[in-house]
Amino acid sequence: IDQGDVAYKISLRGLKGGHSGVQIHLGRANANKLMNRFLKDVVRNYEARIASIQGGSLRNAIPRESFVVLTIPEQLSDDLVDLVGEYEKLFREDFAGIEDNISFKAEPADLPASLLPEEIQDDLINAVEGCINGVVSYLADFPGVVESSLNLAMIHSSDESIEMKLLVRSSSESRKEWICSSVESLFQLAGAKVEFDGDYPGWQPNANSELLGLMERIYLEKYDQRPKVMVIHAGLECGIIQSNVAQKLDIVSFGPTITGAHSPDEAVKIDTVGKSYEYLLAILEKLN
Repeated sequence: IDQGDVAYKISLRGLKGGHSGVQIHLGRANANKLMNRFLKDVVRNYEARIASIQGGSLRNAIPRESFVVLTIPEQLSDDLVDLVGEYEKLFREDFAGIEDNISFKAEPADLPASLLPEEIQDDLINAVEGCINGVVSYLADFPGVVESSLNLAMIHSSDESIEMKLLVRSSSESRKEWICSSVESLFQLAGAKVEFDGDYPGWQPNANSELLGLMERIYLEKYDQRPKVMVIHAGLECGIIQSNVAQKLDIVSFGPTITGAHSPDEAVKIDTVGKSYEYLLAILEKLN
């Protein structure tokens, strides 16, 4: 750490976050991408050095917060505070009508014991800058329905390493493999070790599903209204079951109403839990 440097904690808060599948098409801000945009500027133009970074909390949630400790020459302290204010205004303008409570602040901090090596710092910033994030493709037969996406979910540094977690979703196994290959190439160029785990397959929606038709009729008979049928961009157990069965299955997923998944606002509509169970019994009775 250079003599005459001071430390600041940069905090990005107030983003909506949410489910990285069902809500990925809403254009919500990704805290890791926003923080990286600022870091690229402050490192390049203000002699800043990164000491630590902590962004995101779950791989299947759009990251809502990011925190960085950095150092900067003391004579540039006021410039740093002004720059943070400018970026807060910029972020609010870029996400007007989507993000209502973006907070981007700088506060003095204790000098850290160590800094990221400059080469690693630069490789990290460039890799995150170049990494795709959000919707990658839509389903051709279902307008507006996401087929494939990537969520740059977590960036956490420690004394020994920097760990990042990304989540790729796709109802197409081929496209998912291509996205994973692209991510692997990018981060290998940055000198990172890339590992893949937790894979679970999706399945292609079938608009002519016999099971779906039966379930629609049962719902209409039982509740005197048509069910809301949709294709969603999310990981479900049905895909795992299909991947372990040789024959092609007719698949429909249903359940109680859940809102705000993977965010602090997550909730279940209690009266739909019992309704879902009754509906399941009616379906099984017809199938039997």
